[in-house]
Amino acid sequence: MTDRRWSLEELVQVANQLLPQYLPQEARSGRPLEEVNPRLVRHYTTLGLLDKPLKVGREARYIYRHIIQLLVVRRLLTEGYSAQVLSTLMTDTTTEELEALLQGGVQLTLGTANPALVGSLRAVAAPVRHAVAEAPADTSEGGEARPTRLTRLEVIPGLEVQVREEFTYPSSLQERQALLELIGQQLLQVTRRRRRGVGT
Repeated sequence: MTDRRWSLEELVQVANQLLPQYLPQEARSGRPLEEVNPRLVRHYTTLGLLDKPLKVGREARYIYRHIIQLLVVRRLLTEGYSAQVLSTLMTDTTTEELEALLQGGVQLTLGTANPALVGSLRAVAAPVRHAVAEAPADTSEGGEARPTRLTRLEVIPGLEVQVREEFTYPSSLQERQALLELIGQQLLQVTRRRRRGVGT
């Protein structure tokens, strides 16, 4: 199957047959998702969500990677990720990683290879490592001092996040996206300061 080449119409047909298997359960049980069509495939290609098709004479031909990309894009868009964020994932990820992502075998986390793209998604197979430590005592007014519990997460080599025990992960997609953007802005500022030789 991986050596086969499809026309645009064949690609659309195969994608629409496979798509229901890979959509989140809530999407399958909700309102019908718009089917993939040739115009949508061209639009995704323009946005960088799909690799450009191969050319055989004057005809465009699509390969197995295009189908995997299309399925992953449709799934993640359904889950609420933006097309702008996904374009980096599609170009920086191997076909094997995309397959694993489609099957739920990898974790989505922040990518920091390019500081300008912090906040984008990247497929990372390595597990997140963490450690728990005691922070300096929190002395609230009129109360007794008590240590604050911190959890240190190593997201990727070179990037760690400390989480205080009172932190609550946002429940809505909009709040989560805002949080990722805020983290990305902070990381970008740190990187710029380092480039200028200013201490952090």
